Amino acid sequence: MRLTCKFSAIVAAGALIVGAPATSATAAVNGGSATTEASYVELKAPTPDWYTAKLHKRVVKASKHGNSVPIPERADYEVSGLAFTGIRPGAWIIAPAGCTTNFVFGNASNYFIGTAGHCTSVGDQVTLVAAPGVLMNIGTTVKSVDRGVGNDFALIDVKPAMEQYVNPSMAYFGGPTAAGNPRSGDVVEHSGHGLVIGTGGTPRAGVVVYRGNGDGGDAFAWVGAASPGDSGSAVRLANGQAAGDLTHLVVGGPYVPGNVAGTSISRMISLAGKPLATAPNVPDPT
Repeated sequence: MRLTCKFSAIVAAGALIVGAPATSATAAVNGGSATTEASYVELKAPTPDWYTAKLHKRVVKASKHGNSVPIPERADYEVSGLAFTGIRPGAWIIAPAGCTTNFVFGNASNYFIGTAGHCTSVGDQVTLVAAPGVLMNIGTTVKSVDRGVGNDFALIDVKPAMEQYVNPSMAYFGGPTAAGNPRSGDVVEHSGHGLVIGTGGTPRAGVVVYRGNGDGGDAFAWVGAASPGDSGSAVRLANGQAAGDLTHLVVGGPYVPGNVAGTSISRMISLAGKPLATAPNVPDPT
């Protein structure tokens, strides 16, 4: 089954570039004063047509009691291929936009989870495909910053009744073990729900080629593969530490030869105002 969505795309430089207008931005090279033009595209996808306002009301109502709702049989969607499910880094957001969650923040008495700022606005109710065939409304967006590459992050306050489903561990492996510091040459990986190449939460790896000022803040960029739906994805270093989130495809400017970029974990923690929730660097299916 496939998510119903029309978009034109070409595969170039190892990434899926959508046929949407790119935005030009000015970014400082490696934190310096020199600037150059770069184009970028936000990597969110539309909410599927089958997720109607009526269904949304049912899902929100169920969440007040810690319950989920089955995806309608008629729905045309791609079945999640994630190894581990629930409210965790790498989960599949379908409303208010098609995106991916990043890291868990806070603690067991009050959990939060992140995504990209351009995926949700303050006050939005956020819904996941939390397991194959299962919809779960997880909570309300309480902070949203959408100010370009390096300053793009949103924080969702998980409802008390839904906190039983939270797990800080990555959806395909372990970690994050701590907040890391992505630098050029580091191997990074993410598990997102990008259309076509990321469907089902396919893990993808890349190599960092840039760390410095983006057009909005503390950015990093890497050579990798991403597509609409990957926005918000948790990016971790090969050693298990958190690197940041994935937010944009980038072309040109200081990011060359990088083609995927995001906000550093240090900036995300600052915006969240909450501690990063960590997990051992081993698979945790619970």
